[in-house]
Amino acid sequence: MRALLIDMDGTLVETETRWWQAEIDVMQKHGSTWDVDDQNLAIGGPLSAVVDYMADKSKAEAENIYQELVDSMYKSFTEVAPELQPGWSDILNQAKKSDLHIALVTASNRLLAEALLKSSNLEKHFDVVVASDDLPRTKPHPDPYLHAAKLLGVEVLDCLVFEDSNTGVTSSLAAKMPTIALPGRVLLDERRGMKILQTLKGMNLQDLEKIHKELVKEWHDS
Repeated sequence: MRALLIDMDGTLVETETRWWQAEIDVMQKHGSTWDVDDQNLAIGGPLSAVVDYMADKSKAEAENIYQELVDSMYKSFTEVAPELQPGWSDILNQAKKSDLHIALVTASNRLLAEALLKSSNLEKHFDVVVASDDLPRTKPHPDPYLHAAKLLGVEVLDCLVFEDSNTGVTSSLAAKMPTIALPGRVLLDERRGMKILQTLKGMNLQDLEKIHKELVKEWHDS
């Protein structure tokens, strides 16, 4: 295991409640609604697809929806830093001390990704950021994860990915990368090359290395 590739929203930090409130506010502004079913469809992005869905439902211009949503989340991230999900503080510190590469791979855009890292004082942990506006295709395509591996100079099986959504898991497994899924409120099915955990709380780098070896074996045995 040479690199940790980490999704942002819902996986690294708890931002889903902020996204939900921002989406509710934007939709209300355009005379529409945003409920639990809408939110479940939106989890994992990509942002462009969520915006298109919101624009179609509200009969508003997608460009306006996009800008209002990004502005709202940017303000949220810069005013109050999101909290790390349980377990990440120790894991990130251990990974840095062990000279592992660390990449943030997100379906949010670069503006929001960099704002979040800065406000949360996480910039020093991440060697690479791959955002939705960096490539023609984002999640659920494998491109973001393959691009992150290329930037880090590592092979796909040397990576361990962390995701919380079906969209993200589809992306990382399409890249043939060992993946830990942290589903939270999303229902995920077991898939080859993936292990589902409820939390990283109490886990250390040695635990992750063991899981990585097991998942690499699954890929080799398939």
